[in-house]
Amino acid sequence: MWWRVLSLLSWVPLRDAFLTNRTETITVEEGHTLTLKCTTSLEKNASLQWLAPTGFTIFLNEHPALKNSRYQLLHHSATELSIGLPSVTLQDEGVYKCLRYSDSVSTKEVKVTVLATPFKPTLEASVSRTLNGEEHVVLQCATKRSKPPPQITWLLGTNMEIYSETHHKFEADGKKCNTTSTLMVHSFSKNSTVDCIIRHQGLQGRKLVVPFHFKDLVTDRETASDAPEKSPLSSPDPQQPTSIVSVTENSRTPEFNKEEKEQTTQDSDLTSEANPQYIGLARKKSGILLLTLVSFLIFILFIIVQLFIMKLRKAHVVWKKENEISEHTLESYRSRSNNEETSSQEQNGQTSHSKRCMNYIVKLYSGSKTKKEKVQQSQLQEKCTHIPESIV
Repeated sequence: MWWRVLSLLSWVPLRDAFLTNRTETITVEEGHTLTLKCTTSLEKNASLQWLAPTGFTIFLNEHPALKNSRYQLLHHSATELSIGLPSVTLQDEGVYKCLRYSDSVSTKEVKVTVLATPFKPTLEASVSRTLNGEEHVVLQCATKRSKPPPQITWLLGTNMEIYSETHHKFEADGKKCNTTSTLMVHSFSKNSTVDCIIRHQGLQGRKLVVPFHFKDLVTDRETASDAPEKSPLSSPDPQQPTSIVSVTENSRTPEFNKEEKEQTTQDSDLTSEANPQYIGLARKKSGILLLTLVSFLIFILFIIVQLFIMKLRKAHVVWKKENEISEHTLESYRSRSNNEETSSQEQNGQTSHSKRCMNYIVKLYSGSKTKKEKVQQSQLQEKCTHIPESIV
């Protein structure tokens, strides 16, 4: 008996030391303050540490480790470490971890989910005409930048609330989305009213309501029309009840598919469940169309690249031919210039050789002439020496 009591008493302080991967979920609205609290019963030599979803340390005991001034130290003691994060955004959501160090290490995980409440909705009304000439009113209620997607319903009169076709379009980050709900009204009375009601988790039980009065639409049509006769939409029967008579949840005309209209009027719950399937099918079709367009653009780009390559090849062939012609002309010009140089050198050699011959002949002639003159002078001198003295 005493052994069991002692084991229970020893298990109470050691419970936190062996506790690992404890998970807690906190939901906070965008723009509000996030408070993270970590406690332990181990007062002796215990340390507490908060980690951000990225894995970086925010606070180790009372010491800040992350260079982010948004995180604030709210309270620190031997058994508690509380931090705060004001003006929370969607980028701050994730899993925060508290590490408790003592003889062993225990972990506490806090999953933080940030909610983005939808903006105030807008309601637009338009009148369209079917192929058979019937007119109906199309009401479109839209809200923007909400996370998760809101729920949109329509309140007909005061006692009938229905679902209609709803379309969600997510933004580039994939977190916030824009939601649109469409309601088609075939007949109504002048005093009929429709309310667009939006519910969201971030509204904490509150509702966003946008009313619409058909008498405003009738008044606008009467003022815009110059004809004395009124259209069926602007001339309701005073014996009709002050509520919408018939409402369809699809934008198709009755002529195209009457059987589907009967099925939707008989069981509106089935149509509300089929809407996600229709949205998924529409998304698949849009994805197939996008893939087809991308493949077509790639094919066109491939053709353009091939044409450009062919044009480059033609230009290269032309350039090669011109280069060969220019090289041939250059070689012919070089051969001609070499021939002219050799002929000019030969002519210069011949002229120099003839000049040398003429100089040699002139020298020989002048030498022979001087020799003859010397011989004549010597003969005269000999004759003069042999003249007899008697004659003298």
